[in-house]
Parts: sequence; structure tokens; C-alpha cells
Amino acid sequence: MTTNLIVTGAAIFFVLGVLHLLYTFIDLKHPKYFAPADPSLLAQMQSTTIRMRKDAKNLWLSSLGFHFSHSTGVLFYACVVAYVAAYYPAMLADPVIATVFIGVGAAYIVMAHFFWFIIPFVGASAGTALIAAGILMKTFSS
Repeated sequence: MTTNLIVTGAAIFFVLGVLHLLYTFIDLKHPKYFAPADPSLLAQMQSTTIRMRKDAKNLWLSSLGFHFSHSTGVLFYACVVAYVAAYYPAMLADPVIATVFIGVGAAYIVMAHFFWFIIPFVGASAGTALIAAGILMKTFSS
């Protein structure tokens, strides 16, 4: 039961990560999902770089690079949480592991609330709640 809760929570993060990765791939050729609503701003992003490095790719490609790295980070988090829960459940009793797993999920909730939109906020909240519930149930049932 506790493993199922944690794996289900991780699966929510995994689905969000896959969707984010898919939308980013689509935006490479046909900017739609992460492109600015104002088309003229996309053209400006494609014609300028970031100030820190003049040899950097244009701002649009830099932002897509961020989206790719964000997607892989979410996918990595989901895979590690699910893997530990399924194959090494005793590790969940370690307070450091438990804090990191719940803390990373909580960080995604905060970022979604302040910087993103409702779908990642709800998904991160549900995923983190399931992961936390599973860890707490595992910890207190041992």
C-alpha cells in the first residue's frame, strides 16, 4: 500500500515531465507551448542573446534548453523516488532520504505556485502528497 502511494505520486511527476519534454520538442520546430503569446516577442527572443555570454545561443533556444533540463530533472526525480520505493523501501525510513524526496516535491509546488500555472501546481501537490503520505505511513508502521 505505501509503495503504491509513493509510486503513484512519482508517476504523476513522471507524466508531467514527459509532457513538458514533449512540448519542448514540439517547440523546437513549431513554437506553441512555451512561446510568448505575443509573436513579435518570439522574434525578439530569437534575435538576442543573454547578457552573461555573448557567445550563447539566442534567448529562445536558451529558454528551450532550460525546458529540456527542467523536464529531465523532473523525470530523474520521479524515477529515483519510484525506484527507491519499489526496490529499496527500507531507505524511506532514512530521515535524509525522506526529507529530500518530500522537500523536492514541495519545492516544485512552490515554484508552480509562484512561476507557472495551475496544472503543474495541482500535479506537484498531488504527487508530493502521495509521496509524503506513503513515506509517513512506511515510517510509522515499521
